[in-house]
Amino acid sequence: MFRYESLEKLHFKGKNVDEEYKKRFDNECSYNTELKIYPILRGERVTKEQYSLFYLPINEINLSQEKIFLNSKKIIELNSELPNAARFACINDIMTNEITKTNGIEGVHSTKREIYESMSQKKVTRYSGIINKYTQIITNNIETIDSPEQIRKIYDDIFSDDILKSPENQLDGVLFRKDKINISNGVNNIHSGDPSEEIIMEHINDLIKFMNKKDIPTLIKASIVHYYFEYIHPFYDGNGRFGRFLLSSYLARKIDIYTGLSLSYSIFEDKKKYADLFFDTSKVKNYGEMTFFIIGMLNFIIKGQESIIKMLQDKMLRLNYAEKYIEELKTTYNLSEIECNILFIYVQNYIFAKENPLPDKELLKYVNNIKSINTLRRHLNNLTDLSLLNLVKNKPYIRIISNTIKEVLD
Repeated sequence: MFRYESLEKLHFKGKNVDEEYKKRFDNECSYNTELKIYPILRGERVTKEQYSLFYLPINEINLSQEKIFLNSKKIIELNSELPNAARFACINDIMTNEITKTNGIEGVHSTKREIYESMSQKKVTRYSGIINKYTQIITNNIETIDSPEQIRKIYDDIFSDDILKSPENQLDGVLFRKDKINISNGVNNIHSGDPSEEIIMEHINDLIKFMNKKDIPTLIKASIVHYYFEYIHPFYDGNGRFGRFLLSSYLARKIDIYTGLSLSYSIFEDKKKYADLFFDTSKVKNYGEMTFFIIGMLNFIIKGQESIIKMLQDKMLRLNYAEKYIEELKTTYNLSEIECNILFIYVQNYIFAKENPLPDKELLKYVNNIKSINTLRRHLNNLTDLSLLNLVKNKPYIRIISNTIKEVLD
């Protein structure tokens, strides 16, 4: 059986790689992006060579794209079966997870609790910018990009209260950095970004032009954009997180929100493979071929989707069990229908976002036929007196399900 291999592998097998490269690049099915790179050797650009990024739509790419759209259909079906409180909790939880994982890929430690606390605070924190931008994804308020100025604005929105507070990260060009930057793996340099703002601007404009092309499949274009942005490396810091945000927002718009918010989780599980995709694509001996980078990124998307599908299926199973259990509690404790509904909302939140307990006032969004917080609190106080809910905070009032119920659900 024929196996499609990288040009680098063929080189080390003694094949005529120049001839094979020409065959691939000139193939009538090949797609030439017209995005130019200098390949990287030992962390430095080899300026005597320049390649145009290209790919061949081999069968593995086509099958992966099909799988992603089928997975998305399954995710949308599962999401439609969730009650409102569960859906809201679930989306917020995977968003906080995505933020912690995209931070973690770059060695920036943050916890889901820190992200949740930042979401609920009125004062600005170091995470406020990135939270606001990912919130735009889940509210379908996603910005399109048609100028370098928009890229800079989004970057400032994300990082003005985070990495841009450090003097060494301040952008000293008109829009981007003007000095050279090298990227290290902790031991050796592995990449060199564009050496001047003039070149950065040229390549960013090329990238924006490519982003607006209509003659290339969505997922393939997204993968190539992700690579080329990191190749340019227009900022002193935050390039990886910014690039993954752009990719997540694109996937959310073109595929579904859950797919967009499962990317960094998938990458975090195999950070080395992710880094190697960039490293290998930039090698001299691979001549700018993007085929394998695209395959790798599509596989990360699929892996993220599969984790979402499994999570939704597992939690829906627990939720269905909990609904039957609450029916038993209704008889045992003589609960009203409204109190059963309230308890079920707390259970939904516990199953889908246990690290983000609900304030009393938030329940008004989900409980039908109750408009007054005082009326709601009479029912909440009764459930608390019955030890079905525990009051854990007074300002604001926050309750969680009791340990007795947790033991049944865990």
